[in-house]
Amino acid sequence: MKKTLLALTVPALLVAGSASAAVSLYDQDGTQVTMSGAAEVQYYRSAKADAEAKATNTDADASLRIDDGDLALRVQHQVNADLYALGAIELAIGETKDNKVSQGKSSGDVVNDGLYVGLGGNFGEVTFGRQLAIIDDAGVGVDIELKDTAGVNYEDTDMDQYIKYRFSGEKFWAGAGYNIAQEDATGKKGEELLEIAAGVPFGDFEARAYYADYKNEQATAEQKAWDLEFVYAAGPIYVGALYGQSDNGADTDSDVKTWELAGSYTLGKNTFGLGYAQNSGDAKAQDAMNLYANVAHQLTANTRAYVELGYEDVKAVEEKGFGYVVGMEVKF
Repeated sequence: MKKTLLALTVPALLVAGSASAAVSLYDQDGTQVTMSGAAEVQYYRSAKADAEAKATNTDADASLRIDDGDLALRVQHQVNADLYALGAIELAIGETKDNKVSQGKSSGDVVNDGLYVGLGGNFGEVTFGRQLAIIDDAGVGVDIELKDTAGVNYEDTDMDQYIKYRFSGEKFWAGAGYNIAQEDATGKKGEELLEIAAGVPFGDFEARAYYADYKNEQATAEQKAWDLEFVYAAGPIYVGALYGQSDNGADTDSDVKTWELAGSYTLGKNTFGLGYAQNSGDAKAQDAMNLYANVAHQLTANTRAYVELGYEDVKAVEEKGFGYVVGMEVKF
């Protein structure tokens, strides 16, 4: 899941030490044009892949991979004192997750993963088009990469025909969204998502809740999931706790309960993170555990280098695995 900046507190940014970077291309006569981007490369070995390799008596080799390549352009026009119009185009560039031999070199495909328009003002912001669901923000973890098998996980957060409303005020934030499902030649509907989310900050604390109802008749997928989150963020200290449940209506043995606990501490330019996540399901194969630790160093305001170690107990293959990642991210 990709992360946006809806929530007042975004735990993933705390361990990453990231800032919302953007370059102003134009700002005049009520029109603003900004551009942002990121490039991230890692030397990576998955703990899940290590566990699966042990189960099949094979090797899980580390690899150098392009983890993130983003470019985003946003245009905002001030209609009047109380209303603005906006449009955004977001591109994913050359991202290769698996690094398979068949993918070869120079896998530099450019994919449009965000294209939407909308209106905003004191009432909040409503957008229409290809965009991330609000539930993409769900979670309290401070993991960078190595949390594959446990933790809160909504079915899908990348939507193509999505209507999203967001409001952020001093006393609370809230949002809701709906993805319009389209029928295929057989009359089966594609992705349909209804979601709501809200958060209430009080001092250095914040309580949050997310709920999503997802259906996809074409892929015979169905999920209802929710989670409750509680975070504390003050100065260099961050602590987050989460409990959630997921019910896959297409399978009577797929109810999953999730617990997460995470924390980080920032000392100078270094942020140290530690987290634990556990899933408990009706089926034994759904039981899983993740434990990870990391440190991120801010070279500049928008450049970081990091190291993370992860341990996973993957019940589906009855094996345990260790993983590691060393990476660098440059943003603008």
